[in-house]
Amino acid sequence: MVQVFESHTKLDVATCNKFDIAAAREGMKVFRSEYESLEPPAWQTIMKEMKRSTALFLLVGPKLVTSQDRAAADWKFTQNWIAYEVGLACAIGIDVWVLCDGVEINFPVPYLNNYSVGRFEIEKYAFERNVLRNYLENNPYPLGDLNRDISCPNRDCGAKFNFHTIREKGKKVRCPTCLRDIVFPEGWLLTTK
Repeated sequence: MVQVFESHTKLDVATCNKFDIAAAREGMKVFRSEYESLEPPAWQTIMKEMKRSTALFLLVGPKLVTSQDRAAADWKFTQNWIAYEVGLACAIGIDVWVLCDGVEINFPVPYLNNYSVGRFEIEKYAFERNVLRNYLENNPYPLGDLNRDISCPNRDCGAKFNFHTIREKGKKVRCPTCLRDIVFPEGWLLTTK
């Protein structure tokens, strides 16, 4: 069975559950650490499961953003695990997604190749299911996929990633790497895959 790796905070139960439902509807296994047996040291299990996965999905929900905003004690713990998981996915060479569920990211992610902002669709999960279905069919989303790739215009950032969200003329999005705005003067339309 095809597996994806879910990077998250366990406080964002609703966001994680919505993603898990989308994956289950497509017949895909999700590694979600709080429901798995992690034998000490936990990093070894994380590495083993990451190697079994076709992509990492960092789920950015309201509780994750709030934890970072108020510098909650558990944020540093979560931040360290997210950094380890993203770095490991990069080293292994699997796709790294940042999916924001109705919030703006407020902590930097040094590496990703796919980015989507908006609210997960509670009933349909259309976007998430389509993405997961492509992984089931061994059809990943490498950088430059379907001309969705953009580069952050901030000269000391330059992060490149596929952007999977429609933007009207003049609208903006926060860069997930440097956290500065990227403006779309001509808008941003998507093709389907």
